[in-house]
Parts: sequence; C-alpha cells; structure tokens
Amino acid sequence: MLHKEVNAVSTEEDASAVVRTACAEIARQRDPDRHLCAMFLPPEVRAAAFVLIAFNYELSRATVLPVSAPVTGPMAGLIRLQWWRDIIAAPDRATQARHDVATAVAALLRDGRVAAESLLTVVDARETELCRVPDWAAWRQMMLDGPGMMQRMVAQMLGEDDGPALDAVAQAGAAFAAGGLLRHLPEVLRSGRMPLPQEMLTAVGLDPDAEPSALSEGDRPEHVTTRLRQEGQSLLPVRGAVRSRSARLAMLPGVLAARDLRRGPVLPGAVRGIGDRLAVAAAGLMNGRA
Repeated sequence: MLHKEVNAVSTEEDASAVVRTACAEIARQRDPDRHLCAMFLPPEVRAAAFVLIAFNYELSRATVLPVSAPVTGPMAGLIRLQWWRDIIAAPDRATQARHDVATAVAALLRDGRVAAESLLTVVDARETELCRVPDWAAWRQMMLDGPGMMQRMVAQMLGEDDGPALDAVAQAGAAFAAGGLLRHLPEVLRSGRMPLPQEMLTAVGLDPDAEPSALSEGDRPEHVTTRLRQEGQSLLPVRGAVRSRSARLAMLPGVLAARDLRRGPVLPGAVRGIGDRLAVAAAGLMNGRA
C-alpha cells in the first residue's frame, strides 16, 4: 500500500513538473521580456511567475478578433475568457480539460499562491479591451487591472504586503505593458487587437468603431505614439519611492518600461538590445541580494 502511495505522489509530482516546464517554455517564447525579468526571482516564485505569464498569453489570444468579427463581434473571445473564469471558479475542471496552463493555474489556486479574485481581475481587464475601452481613464484602469495585477501577484508571492508598495508594483506592470504596446504598435494594430481607447480614434478623425489598422494610416501613427508615450509615462511609479527588495524585484518590468517609453516602435521581429538586458540584469542582481 505504501509503495502505491509513493508511486502516486511521484506521478503527481512528475505531472506538475511537466506543466510547469510547458508554462516556462510559453513564457520564454511568447513573452521574452517578462521571462527575462522573472529569471531574477527566487526559484519557487519564478516557476509561479512563468505560470502567470503563460496564463496572460492565453488570455491575450482572446483579444485578437477573427476574420468574421464584423459579423460575430467579440463573441469568440468572450467565450474563451468565460472558459478561463470557469477554470478559476472550479480548478478541478483543469484536469478534465487537459490544458497545461489551466492545470498549472489550478495548482496555484489550490496551493493558495494566488487569489481567484486577482486572476479574475486580469480576465476582466482583457474583456474590457475586447469590448473596446471608451476613454483614457478607463484605459489606465484596464492597464492597472491587467498587467498591473500580474506584477502585484508576483510581489505578493514574494511576501510583499505593503499597500503603497503593491500599488507602485502595479504601476510598473501597467507602464511596462504600455511601453511594450508602443514598441510593437504597428504589429499589434495589424493583428486585429484594439488596445487603445476609442477616444484615440476620434482624436485622429476616425469613427469610434473603426478598424485598428486605420490608426496606421497617414500622419496618425505620430499622434498615436505621442499620446501613448505620455499615458505610459504617467503610469511609471516615482523613482526611488519603494525601498522593499521584494517590491523592487517585482517591479523589474518597469526598467524596460522606462526605456521603451523614451523610444518609438521597432521593426517587426526586432529583439532586445544588450543595453536593455543589462539594465534588467543590474537591477535584478542588486535587488536579489539577500
């Protein structure tokens, strides 16, 4: 009997290792910037952060509208997001779904590493994007609830519980996403995503329901990048305001945010330069010291 129990535990541990490895690979391939920042986290938190990154990537797929979107609207994306809500509400469904990321997210919930409410906030932020954001105020809140909450959860897993510090971490996460959006804006708009508020569309003379790709025409890109840069920089936390090492580790994406928001879009397929990588490494090694 004991032998069977040991084998069962071993099998369960092997399965957990497989899904964690799958999430780490998704993070490395699909979100190399967050993956780089997560590499400076303690091993257990790093593994959980990879799960969150993979979860975020899965949610992002719901915001890319299919070719039939003019007829069906965002229904396909809403269905995908509801599937994730169901998994979060009942983690045991993940095993039946045979989905590596869902299984890993369910494990985080069962172990108490993350709160269901926090994950649902991220899902809700994606739905806000999918259904189009009306104005910049709503956009800022969406960024804090989505990518901001991602980093807040990382900070909480590191043991951070100070409210102002967690708020600063969320700001860094939101600013990072804004910087990434600025960096890859032409590609994002061509993909069918509409991560900017309808207020941006009307500001450049377009209908609020215009196709995202219309923002890439004429002199509109200059107006879009200028406003997006301003909004992203407004999200950056005050430099030096956080002293906690755990919070500063969770804020590593903010290092890239500050650099990206000083620049403009890059060519498709462009990779991070050595300067960006060294900046993250320097901050990660400094704040990771015991």
